Amino acid sequence: KSFADGYEEKIKGNEPRLVLPFFDSDDELVGLSGRAIRGEKLRYVTIRIKDDAPMIFGQNNVDKLQTVYVTEGPIDSLFLPNAIASGNANLKSMGEYYDKEKLILIWDNEPRNKEIVREIKSAIENGFRVCIWPKEILEKDINDMVVKQNLSVNTIVDTINKNTFSGAEALLHFNLWKKIA
Repeated sequence: KSFADGYEEKIKGNEPRLVLPFFDSDDELVGLSGRAIRGEKLRYVTIRIKDDAPMIFGQNNVDKLQTVYVTEGPIDSLFLPNAIASGNANLKSMGEYYDKEKLILIWDNEPRNKEIVREIKSAIENGFRVCIWPKEILEKDINDMVVKQNLSVNTIVDTINKNTFSGAEALLHFNLWKKIA
């Protein structure tokens, strides 16, 4: 496969990276994301192969008729059943491709991050179901919950399901979560 226009010149450096392939719903490769594994300054390098296809990690394996868990990072999505990753903080953009009623949007646990706070508030205002991490969860993301706390996938899914809200209830939990910071 060749890269989409303008990407070949951007590939520089030789640090090792975990390469994550992005496929469309027809199992066609649409892009790649290389994640740094030694703490390099540039954490992700993303390369498009098809400019006209959305870069949604896991969309080739998701059942649209079931609940779809949406995370920011591809690695976090690998720990959840029927999950996709947006590859950025704009999780509500997945509403363009999936039934909004089936989605649970799961941001990283960063109440001090202004972009995350803005995105969650916007998603609540737009009627999405969102996971608001409880105060007992201190880790930044699902990967950290597994690695640092040795939480099982079942425990994480149960925590997400018990802490998923919409409407006024979501706004209440969101405002309490923001105050934790």
